[in-house]
Amino acid sequence: MNGPVEPLIDSHNALLSTLLDQTHECIALLDGDARIVFVNREGARAMEKSVPDALIGRHWVERWPEASRGDIERALADARHGKAARFTASRPGADGAPCWWDVTVTPIDAEGDASPRVLAIARDITAEARDRQRIAAITEEMRHRLKNAMTIAAGIVSMAARSRPEAQPFAREIIDRFAQLGAVQDIVLDPARAKNFADIVPMLARAYGDASLLRFGALPDARLGDAAMQALALTFGELATNSLKYGALKHGRPIEIDGVSKDGIFLMTWREPTAFGVARDGAQGLGLIERLIAASGGRFDREVGDDHLCVRVSLPALD
Repeated sequence: MNGPVEPLIDSHNALLSTLLDQTHECIALLDGDARIVFVNREGARAMEKSVPDALIGRHWVERWPEASRGDIERALADARHGKAARFTASRPGADGAPCWWDVTVTPIDAEGDASPRVLAIARDITAEARDRQRIAAITEEMRHRLKNAMTIAAGIVSMAARSRPEAQPFAREIIDRFAQLGAVQDIVLDPARAKNFADIVPMLARAYGDASLLRFGALPDARLGDAAMQALALTFGELATNSLKYGALKHGRPIEIDGVSKDGIFLMTWREPTAFGVARDGAQGLGLIERLIAASGGRFDREVGDDHLCVRVSLPALD
């Protein structure tokens, strides 16, 4: 019976190899010493070899630049102890520009083998990495331009009030609000800064309205990630702007704001006694905010009555 079995196994291996050659991921099977036992065609191309056979028996670690080898060795050590590991590494592409890879290494148990084989799968994330770099550059430019715009606006207000003593108290109030918005902007758009709801919401409130009309309930010390805090700040700004134009703040009525954080979810509630009319044609503000909240992993709920507005914003909180 042994005769027919071997060709069948070979046939299965050939079929599997053909299937793996069709994927865009780089797949390599390593022995206990991290030598390449198998690699698909995409993996060979990524390692600058035209055919997989040219890499068989080579050390997989040596196919990566020196700067990445520490992460690779740690991942292999984890795999040898039975744990899957993941890391991000780069190496030059065909044009010399860096290519970025998301790599997972997974142990493959072999009975009686003290050095289990390892399956390494690398996915090209160069486009994603470049997009992140581009977004970071745009964000930095936006921070710079916003700060300049607020500085110029504050300067114009100050100059306009210089020869009008009766307008100077109002001008100082406006300049202070610009300063508050600038401080919030620095925190919200800086990925290195801690972002706590209890710190930022009062700053936003001082920038947008009469502090006596903004009544705070619970303000939990909830930490939010960059996307969640940016979405929350934009939501607050949109609600405050609408209220100043059409709602409670315009008519000198109080707004209640509070929050709660539980089980990894943060919830902010905004309540104001406002009678909203029919939405004007082309109004997009809250619709855009709702989509932004959803893209940040949260939820936006709005309840409008004859004489009140209640908005609830839920977002993922950091541990």
